[in-house]
Amino acid sequence: MNARWFTFRYCCLLATMVVFVSVVRSPADDSPAGAAEKPDDKDTLMKPTEIGVRFTPDMARAIGIAMTREMKPRYDLSDDQVKGVQDVISHQMMRLVRDNEKTGRDMIEFMVETTIANGGSFPKEAAVKFAKMSKPIVPALRKFFKNSAAEIGKKLTIKQRLKLTGDMAAATAGLAVFENRMKRWKKGKVGDYANPFYDSDDNAPPDDEDGPVDPNESPEHKKARRRVERYTLDYQLNVDDRWDDYVDQAIAYYQFDEAQKASARAILKDCKTRAKMIKTPQLRHAIKENLILQNMAYTVAKNKDSRLKDFNRGPWMYHLYSSYEKLKKPLSELTKELKRRIDGLPTTQQRAAAREAARKAFAEKGVKQLPI
Repeated sequence: MNARWFTFRYCCLLATMVVFVSVVRSPADDSPAGAAEKPDDKDTLMKPTEIGVRFTPDMARAIGIAMTREMKPRYDLSDDQVKGVQDVISHQMMRLVRDNEKTGRDMIEFMVETTIANGGSFPKEAAVKFAKMSKPIVPALRKFFKNSAAEIGKKLTIKQRLKLTGDMAAATAGLAVFENRMKRWKKGKVGDYANPFYDSDDNAPPDDEDGPVDPNESPEHKKARRRVERYTLDYQLNVDDRWDDYVDQAIAYYQFDEAQKASARAILKDCKTRAKMIKTPQLRHAIKENLILQNMAYTVAKNKDSRLKDFNRGPWMYHLYSSYEKLKKPLSELTKELKRRIDGLPTTQQRAAAREAARKAFAEKGVKQLPI
């Protein structure tokens, strides 16, 4: 597992924790002291409920278990280290939650209300309000990262601590992105389809990425182009970003020795170098244009011309997909080569041992015979 994916999972679990942060209202929050309330009274009926979802110690422990399940192979943790890290994570999370109960509750309630009412996104006014509410959360999260890393580091070897330092740097960088996003939102600089955990304007390329944009560009083309630029293009083009994870898994699966690990890394480096040569500006532009047409096909499919009905599922899309596959073929073939070369490194004994481990794992789940 590479650092980027580990950090992503780390932040997702942290977001899960925030979602469950003590969404509890006590009667004192909204009710006048001693006020008698009639169950059928309209004003009483439309008040917040007094009991809500809490963040419990067992939730904190469960997240600690999930976190260490990811960390154990990455850092090669012993069983004692796993237990120690689980304790650190659960205790630090409970401290974070208890110190920010009201802020977390109010933010989550407002986020749920806003996203349900607006189809999952934040309109400008709501985004500004949310940004103001989030101000105390950022330093609290920064403290959480710092204290967690310090406590976990005490349970690791020097080599393990160095890797943790790099991963935590990536996590705090992600927090910085969130902080900058909230600063923009607070000033009213809110992009389309605003979302607290992802804002398309965080990494949006400039409009003139491939040269000046046509001033006569249609609204439909602009929407499709910006969707491709923001959400699709880099993922489709940068397949080599996902090769590190494959190599890490191969090393673990076959139990490579140091010499085999070095060979695997050399293969990875060679293929990445060649991938950079393949990903020319011309290829990027061609793939981008193809993806834009794929996006626009769903709009064109609503055309009144009977030939264009279901346009996005007919021969046009077949030819468009075929063209796309042809454009990506050099990268697809290089991906296959990487995996083929990596798969040539294990010995016969390593292959047999890996397959037997897989067979046993599947057998425990009821699979009697592997098809491969």
